[in-house]
Amino acid sequence: MPAVNIGDIWIVQLIDTLGHEQSGNRPAIVLAVHHQTSLCMAVPLTSNPTASRFPSTCTIRRSSQNGLSVDSVAMIFQLRSLSMNRLVRRIGTLEPMHLQRIRVLVRQYLNV
Repeated sequence: MPAVNIGDIWIVQLIDTLGHEQSGNRPAIVLAVHHQTSLCMAVPLTSNPTASRFPSTCTIRRSSQNGLSVDSVAMIFQLRSLSMNRLVRRIGTLEPMHLQRIRVLVRQYLNV
């Protein structure tokens, strides 16, 4: 298994999706890691800026630290558990201010 850390941004394979679930190879932010089961919780990103019209989203500007090639929108409402086998390659690390904002949005979205 690759070394996976909270706040990492990975290209992930989302190939078996239905309906409006995000699909394809795309960046996702790792929010939790469960090494014993080789699972992680991740928030997929989209390069479509109109996704920011939905509640529970966070716009992230591309930077050398996060490794994104374009400005992207983190879709908290698409939070999901992923097998680490879906992780293709690490592209960067999310900036702390964005990670904190996403944590707040996850708590609000889950009402916890």
